[in-house]
Amino acid sequence: MELVDGKTLREVLGGGLLPTRKLLDLAVQAADGLAKAHSAGIVHRDLKPENLMVSKDGLVKILDFGLAKPVIAESKAGSALVTMAEETRPGTVLGTVGYMAPEQASGRTMDFRSDQFSFGSILYEMATGRRAFERNTSAETMPRVCGVSAAVTAR
Repeated sequence: MELVDGKTLREVLGGGLLPTRKLLDLAVQAADGLAKAHSAGIVHRDLKPENLMVSKDGLVKILDFGLAKPVIAESKAGSALVTMAEETRPGTVLGTVGYMAPEQASGRTMDFRSDQFSFGSILYEMATGRRAFERNTSAETMPRVCGVSAAVTAR
């Protein structure tokens, strides 16, 4: 395992808002890393600022693939992808509330788009200095995350 000498994105964000140029540089690097994982058939499932490390030379590394899962192509749906369900039972919720996608928060099947939702939550926080769905407790945050799903479905 590589030793990354630097700070987590959470620590970098602790100093307040990032300058736009730095925000964009870090975001592009994180997006590239996530795209590489996805192109290798891996869904991270716990993307959050604590799992993005910024090295002393400014390189972004994605950490902690402990909840990651490989994906397999669905035979009847052409390009649709679903996560393999070998070790996690349907309905099980794993990940970090406040960064997980609505389908993850409700225990449904996840794919690459779930990581992209999490990445969007991180980008929101990088741009505003506030967490997108944060409430006082995880129990209060979870319905906010799932409410996004209801709002999108209603359109």
